[in-house]
Amino acid sequence: MKKAALPTLLMLIIFFVNAALYAETLSEAKRKARNEGKATVLYFFSKHCSYCRAMDHDVFDDKEISDTLKKDVVYLRVDVDKNPDVARTHDVWAYPTTLLLDNAGKRITQIPGYVSKSDFRRILSYLKGKHYKTTGLGDFLRASDRQ
Repeated sequence: MKKAALPTLLMLIIFFVNAALYAETLSEAKRKARNEGKATVLYFFSKHCSYCRAMDHDVFDDKEISDTLKKDVVYLRVDVDKNPDVARTHDVWAYPTTLLLDNAGKRITQIPGYVSKSDFRRILSYLKGKHYKTTGLGDFLRASDRQ
């Protein structure tokens, strides 16, 4: 009976350690965003998701996007396989999902599904320019389509 309980105990320990590490990382990200006046991009992904792998390859491997994520916003990847409760806490049920927060940690918008490289660049422009203070993302993207 004791041998059967060991795997369950190990799974619980791993779960709580991962959750604690994520919470610490998220609080650090929110603190950094607040201190630096930057928006936050939370990217929820699963290693089992083909669209997530495609975004990693097509979008996040792009040098311009990668550089912008490093210097102009606070970027945090959330592995939902390791942190399923974190996804539920943020009302994320499909992957990939990109969650945008302002520098105070308030939700700007949530974008479910694959986002193309060109659209992701426009989303980053929306964040960098702090257009979320005056315009919704949909209106911003429609206006940029007309230009």
